[in-house]
Amino acid sequence: MSIRGFDDALPKYEVDAVIVGAGPGGAAVARQLAAAGWSTLIIEDGTRVSRFRPSWANSVRYHFQEFGTMIAEGSVPFPVMAGKGVGGGSLVNSAICFRTPEDVLHEWADLLQDDRYRPDAIHPIYAEIEERIEVLAVTEDIAGENNMIVARGVKAMGPPLQGGLLNRNTPRCIGCGICNFGCPVGGKASVDMNLIADARRDGCQIQAECRVIDVLVQDGRAVGVIGQLHDPDTRQEHGTVQVRAKVVVLSAGAIGTPRLLHQCGLAKDLGPVGDKLHLHPGSGVLGRCDFDVHMWKGATQGAYAWSPEEPKILPHTFNVPPEAFVSVSGLVGHEAKVALAGINRICGLGVMISDHGTGSVRTSKNGRAKLRYEWAADDVATLKRGMVLSAQILLAGGAREVRATGHGCGWHTTAEALQAEIADLPLSAFILYSAHPMGTNPMGLDPKTSVVNSRGKAHGLDGLYIADAGIFPTSLGVNPQLTTMTLGTMIGRAIAQDEAGPV
Repeated sequence: MSIRGFDDALPKYEVDAVIVGAGPGGAAVARQLAAAGWSTLIIEDGTRVSRFRPSWANSVRYHFQEFGTMIAEGSVPFPVMAGKGVGGGSLVNSAICFRTPEDVLHEWADLLQDDRYRPDAIHPIYAEIEERIEVLAVTEDIAGENNMIVARGVKAMGPPLQGGLLNRNTPRCIGCGICNFGCPVGGKASVDMNLIADARRDGCQIQAECRVIDVLVQDGRAVGVIGQLHDPDTRQEHGTVQVRAKVVVLSAGAIGTPRLLHQCGLAKDLGPVGDKLHLHPGSGVLGRCDFDVHMWKGATQGAYAWSPEEPKILPHTFNVPPEAFVSVSGLVGHEAKVALAGINRICGLGVMISDHGTGSVRTSKNGRAKLRYEWAADDVATLKRGMVLSAQILLAGGAREVRATGHGCGWHTTAEALQAEIADLPLSAFILYSAHPMGTNPMGLDPKTSVVNSRGKAHGLDGLYIADAGIFPTSLGVNPQLTTMTLGTMIGRAIAQDEAGPV
């Protein structure tokens, strides 16, 4: 069955389960319910067919929520990215696959009083997903010099530092370095190619180019949704779709799901919807080498570092094309011109932190997400330590000098010099970024402090489930897609069990 778009949509559907969002969480739920014999429909805001081109402007137009313009206001404004399309964020992410750290899993199991979240219990589900989405370690033949600098740096520094080339769901990667534009060769195993393909094989329908605007409630139970059809090219609206279902699963992401619940007026009855936003905020460090690097070539973000002495810090390689370099470097004027002339010899290492700071998601009058985020003081200190560690890694890997991605920062031949420069810089001096929103509808036992239980079911509304990164009880500390798929699998199985099978 083909994926329907705005111009061939059915006006009404009646199914056992409707899933809002075709990203990692929604795909995993759909795969389980369809396999269990449920008639299942996924509704997706993004395009029915991927619109990949090697162009940032094209990517934000078709494959990022709100055209890549979401900003977290608060302590210091910075951009927050989230994907869309049949495949969701997996279409345009860097395909990084980490399991949730074991200490975080134990914390969740304790908070939820649910041993299914213990490492020994959940790791077989991780392994199942890893096999299906073809997770493999990056190999040196496609890594590119940018990643190899990081891998060499980690090896040169030695224990307790860990890392090197990392695991990604890119089994046919050729190292073209443009994962964030969408894979042009089918090398990335995004969820449209596996989890959604499995669900479709078992009868799952997909209605794309349809933005859900309301959740239908009858007699105290969620019974369906209403979606607004739209042309992704002209943005013109084209009527509505009404879906009746036994179960409604919201998997629109940690921003999209609370935005919808506030928009349709249900949030006030469901607990702290949108109140506990975590972002894994980060910045970066550049290196300048005496040899060619071409940081935009090779596996996207194909190397990392981690130390048990700094468990809240996770540096990843970052690579950007020349046209985006200036915007992420913090360079302006003559200094930017000089750097661009030598861009072939620039390498980069991004710094992501597991944050204590929190924020919120609400809906503005025009339907856009309204984000706020307040940095915790210890997070700022953690970020700066991460930048120093990143500088050490790049220098150990072959860079001649390093520079923080901040306004007014200079080049240094030692990490100590960089540390001294950034020590008193305000947070506003740094180029900040986030692509990992989470925690906005957390799992928990208490309806006053959480939105869903450990099986993804809403405390305050029967028939409603949530399965996306918004349900994480705490900041995760690693890239979230693999955990989102794993939790989506658990929730799909729980729905099939708890809701007594198809209608």
